Amino acid sequence: MPAYDLIIRNGRIVDGTGAPARDGAVALRGDRIAAVGDVACRATVEIDAGGHVVAPGFIDVHAHDDAAVVREPAMDFKLMQGVTTDVVGNCGAGVAPADDVFRRYYPAGFGPILGDSDLAWSTTDEYFAAVDAASPACNVAAYVPHGVLRSIVLRNEQRAPTAGELARMAGLLEEGMAAGAIGMSTGLIYPPGRWAQTDEIIALANVVAKHGGIYTSHIRDEGPRLLEAVQEAITIGERSGCPVQISHHKAGGPAWFGMTEQSLAMIEAARDRGVDVTVDVYPYVASSSSLAAMHRAGGAGLWDRVPSIIASVTFNKEKYEGKYVSEIAEELGVTPTEAAERVLRDEQNTPSVIMFIMDEADVRRVVSWPHAMIGSDGLPTGGKPHPRLYGTMPRVIQKYVRETNAITLEDAVRKMTSLPATKHRIAERGELRPGCFADVVVFDPDTIADVATYADPRQYPTGIDYVVVNGAVVVERGAQTSARPGRMLRRR
Repeated sequence: MPAYDLIIRNGRIVDGTGAPARDGAVALRGDRIAAVGDVACRATVEIDAGGHVVAPGFIDVHAHDDAAVVREPAMDFKLMQGVTTDVVGNCGAGVAPADDVFRRYYPAGFGPILGDSDLAWSTTDEYFAAVDAASPACNVAAYVPHGVLRSIVLRNEQRAPTAGELARMAGLLEEGMAAGAIGMSTGLIYPPGRWAQTDEIIALANVVAKHGGIYTSHIRDEGPRLLEAVQEAITIGERSGCPVQISHHKAGGPAWFGMTEQSLAMIEAARDRGVDVTVDVYPYVASSSSLAAMHRAGGAGLWDRVPSIIASVTFNKEKYEGKYVSEIAEELGVTPTEAAERVLRDEQNTPSVIMFIMDEADVRRVVSWPHAMIGSDGLPTGGKPHPRLYGTMPRVIQKYVRETNAITLEDAVRKMTSLPATKHRIAERGELRPGCFADVVVFDPDTIADVATYADPRQYPTGIDYVVVNGAVVVERGAQTSARPGRMLRRR
């Protein structure tokens, strides 16, 4: 009989494809899955799943851990929720490529989203090598961020690029795609991406399409112009031939609650025309972003209308961190707008903020849509981050499978495994089948839960027994091990 390195026995196998769960074992040899189902022989290491679910490792399809995978390579906040692959470079924000101008822009421009980084590289390929050298505990795949390209070439100027400047941006994008990036991302609500017109993005998406990559976007508006913004993303896909991913799809603001019904119908119609458009979503009614960016984009009275928490600051932690903007306003004897401006001034434009802008019915509708996958959109910036940084994947199963029956367990796992792996060209991952890489999570479907809160977000989920990355056990009996077997995954 063949010998295996590790066998997980007595499991309830949910293989990631959406197929019905079945009893059986999963055997690993080296960094690959060797057998699934009825496995008779023994192995060097044997794990008794005790009837719990054995599934492919979860893929966080929308992460902002570009700097964290080098700065904090243990990546506990992802591994402990079952994430074995992190997709970074989203929303047009990232850490590579880099030059001296971008290094000066980064602390206030992208630091509030990505956290500190010394940007000790110049090209995308050098960044990928730095990730490999850091030996993160999880795998990493990355986009080339459009906002970085624009920062380097246009120096944050509010205009269209010249033909020469567009060619230079395309050249940097070519370098990134050749290095193995999975595509290009935009953040069209944030500077500098907000200054880009559709034709600029289509021209760059043509480069991505040539390399077989995908285009993902934090679209231009998620409120009153949501449908127009969705149509822009579809148009970019149609005109470039690029598959499209719409990031953290939502309808933001009470006046626009329910609009996801129309936006999903619009996307479905595009799919019927042959445009490959999908979305990702996080299972919370609060968003999180840069306070400075939201202050610029939100318009007059934003902080009076939207309950918001200051999540992280650089200097005055006891004074501001974890407090509602309205609470700070009351303490200072000013309006909420003035309070937000005071925080920005005191913190040199670096805080992040949590904003309660969504309706649960919209979140449930998007989570339940067949072509929606799960992304945390977590911000690893310190302080008191949005609890999605620690609990996104367990929350999907807890809330939308166990508590509300909105989706089946098999479909929840599919949304976190094979669906994102297929869309994002992450080869041989996202399924439990022989020959795939050995990324595996074992969890109790009855107790898996997100226990992180807005007041105390740095809490690991419950119910996750084991996590395996590339054949190495990184979580054992609910505790992280010292193993760091992750890899930089380059598009093939």
